Amino acid sequence: MENFLTTKQVQDLFKIDRITVYRMLQDGRLKGVKIGNQWRFPQREVERLLSGSPVELPISDDKDSIFPIHCVQTIQNLFTSVSQCSALIIDQDGKAVTQISQPGPVCELLLSTSEGKQICESSWREISEQAKGRAEIFSCHAGLKYFGSVILNQNKKQGVFLAGEFYLADSDLTQNFEILKRTAFQCGINEQALISAAQKVRRLSVAEQHHLSFQPAAAATAVESILSERTVFMERLQQIANLTQNL
Repeated sequence: MENFLTTKQVQDLFKIDRITVYRMLQDGRLKGVKIGNQWRFPQREVERLLSGSPVELPISDDKDSIFPIHCVQTIQNLFTSVSQCSALIIDQDGKAVTQISQPGPVCELLLSTSEGKQICESSWREISEQAKGRAEIFSCHAGLKYFGSVILNQNKKQGVFLAGEFYLADSDLTQNFEILKRTAFQCGINEQALISAAQKVRRLSVAEQHHLSFQPAAAATAVESILSERTVFMERLQQIANLTQNL
């Protein structure tokens, strides 16, 4: 398991103050995750910075995105390591904000073709439109199930935290395979390969469904905390800029 450093430890290593640590978080030079009210920083990333290695800033297709990609990707990855489920954050338009953490066998096959990607993106748009609450269940075009939780910022829906690639234990296998056959044809994927991949997908009992259904909400809350901090930080920067202009 990866080691994490505290803010004070990062300050001491770089010989900087706390404000500078937060500024490095904001501009992407430093990666971290908020646990409760405290920031923690992957030791490997800190050591890379100390060694003088170049820092690759996260790239977002949407320059106006409110999501600090490096932070929310870390939260998503941590969620996956605990839940052993694939995970993804999509924005309010259904566009992927993060890279899928631990994609399942069916998702990997679908995303290997341009037609499959289009089908996945269409599913994400529909899920984003449908999502309203904290512990909801969704289906993608390939018939797979996902639990999701809306992500809010300033009481406005900003996206959805998704966790899944599973089937319900009582689902109809014949119906699932018919959906997969249709999907394989649409995506130009070998039908048997897709069905074989689906046979590796987890089938959740009622108890497992209940346990997993609330986990994305906890992850969504962590992301909301990041968004709130970012909003406050940007407002303070604007206030400083306004004061500077008046000097």
